[in-house]
Amino acid sequence: MPWRTNRSLDPRLISTFVGIGLAVGLAGCSTSADVAYGSFQAGPGYQTSRMYESRVYGDTQRGIGAENCRTVTRQATDAFGQLSSSEETVCD
Repeated sequence: MPWRTNRSLDPRLISTFVGIGLAVGLAGCSTSADVAYGSFQAGPGYQTSRMYESRVYGDTQRGIGAENCRTVTRQATDAFGQLSSSEETVCD
């Protein structure tokens, strides 16, 4: 019975294993779950929106944790019709 000395894997099989390894490795590095809701108010010459976000995260650098953020965006029109806007984000 002849012995094969040159054993090689199928290139498709190698690329499949590499793809699976990369997917598992990237999925294990970082994950998060987000919940967001918001509100909006408008009147003559102004608009205000508030966005509330709650985020649970897990990664290899910071471990597992949570943060809550609030973003307030304001737009107003002055007496000359010029639009000004501001945005403020605060996280705990």
